[in-house]
Amino acid sequence: MNFNSVATRPAVLTSWKDIAQYMGKGVRTVQRWEQDFGLPIRRPLGFDKKAILARPADLDAWVALRCTSRSFSPAPAPPDRRPGDGSFPRASLGALSALNAQIQTARMLQATNLELMNGMHSALHRLQHQLKAFEGSR
Repeated sequence: MNFNSVATRPAVLTSWKDIAQYMGKGVRTVQRWEQDFGLPIRRPLGFDKKAILARPADLDAWVALRCTSRSFSPAPAPPDRRPGDGSFPRASLGALSALNAQIQTARMLQATNLELMNGMHSALHRLQHQLKAFEGSR
C-alpha cells in the first residue's frame, strides 16, 4: 500500500506491516514504540491479541506530540535577565511554532477522546437496553 497521499490513506490500518509502512519504519520498531512509548494501537474487544487497529490521525498526533525537533527548543534566557525580575526574553519564532503545533495536537487528541467517549457511552447505553430486555424475557 502507498500511504503518501491523503486521498489514498485508509481510515484504519489493520496490520503491523501497514502501520510500519505508514510510519516509515520496520515492524519491530513500531511494535517496540507501542510497548515502550505508547504508540496508539487498538485491539478490538473479544478478538485474538494479534488483531490490531490504528487510525492514521492518531499516529500523526502521537508523532507530533512525542517527536519535536530539537531546533525548536526555547533558547535559554540571556544572562542579564533573571527569573522573577519582571522582564521576559522574547520567545523565538521556532519555539512559538512548536508550541502552536503542540496545542493543535492537543486539540485533535481532545476531539478524538471525546469521540471515543461518546462511542463508549452509546455502546454502554445499548448494553443497558439489551440487559433490560434480557431480564424482562426471563
